[in-house]
Amino acid sequence: MKLTAYLADRLFSLISLTVAGLLTAGLLWLIEVPVFWIAFLEALLCAAALASLLWDYRRRSRYYRRLSSLLEQLEEKTLLMEIAERPDFLDGQILSEILRQNQKYQNDRIAQAEREMRDYRDFLDTWVHEIKTPITSAQLIAANEKNPTTLRMADELDKIDRYVELVLYYARSGDVEKDFRVEQTTLQSLVSAALKSYSKPIIQAGGQVHLEQLDIPVRADRKSCVFVLGQLISNAVKYRQEALRLTFSARQEKNQVLLTVRDNGIGIPAADLPRVFDKGFTGQNGRRFPQSTGIGLYLCRKLCGRMNIALSVRSPEGGGTEVTLCFPTESLLRGAGL
Repeated sequence: MKLTAYLADRLFSLISLTVAGLLTAGLLWLIEVPVFWIAFLEALLCAAALASLLWDYRRRSRYYRRLSSLLEQLEEKTLLMEIAERPDFLDGQILSEILRQNQKYQNDRIAQAEREMRDYRDFLDTWVHEIKTPITSAQLIAANEKNPTTLRMADELDKIDRYVELVLYYARSGDVEKDFRVEQTTLQSLVSAALKSYSKPIIQAGGQVHLEQLDIPVRADRKSCVFVLGQLISNAVKYRQEALRLTFSARQEKNQVLLTVRDNGIGIPAADLPRVFDKGFTGQNGRRFPQSTGIGLYLCRKLCGRMNIALSVRSPEGGGTEVTLCFPTESLLRGAGL
């Protein structure tokens, strides 16, 4: 709190005191009190008023300064008034009590929302596991009764299974760390697992896959990385414009390992690139392909962020998309606590 702002807030009081002092001096002069005593009295009144203002300003500014400092240090800002000291001036005490009651109401609402969100996630987890049983049964039936109809049905069931998996990752995206298990693996192993999961769509798209220098060790959560790579493959299949070509290449730098996934699809317009990781954003391609959800890349960025993996995308002129995953070295992972 600045002194000028404090004085400006009390401008009316200062004017009233000044007018009262002048009127008192005028009255004393009219009753022929010596000028010396008038000046002495005025000086005494001014000193008392100034001391009162300075004392009040000091205690208020000290309290609000400590309050601001405490707010900056707190991670949970809603606990501010619970641990802040009680002010020793009346209006501050009134405001503090109002803020405490309001904060209690907010904390109760936040706790209620968190309980409801946990219940929602638990329901989705249960639903996903329950729905996977009939999906698997239907896939087995289609595999045992092979004909053109069941083959098409099997393709649609695979799509449903992948969408269900997307729902599961979305539901767990808030506390995904609970299911993390960072382990030693290789880029070759991660890419092979993702390609195996999407082998049928790649074959149906007439896809050609090229793997370049992927025998590089990394430390990451295998399950999440396979999901991320699967989403990139799914997008490449979805937004292809001719026979699919996928290239997975890697290179090792000082503090990171870079895995680049390239396709020959329709690409991403330059105006949409800054927002491709935004939740629900589909851009111009989303208008051409109604099945776009704008959730896949959003989840990829969120999962990679939890694993301390940088994710970037570019779309060169002439079509195609390049997505790069930057895996940190083992020393950097230890420094991040992973």
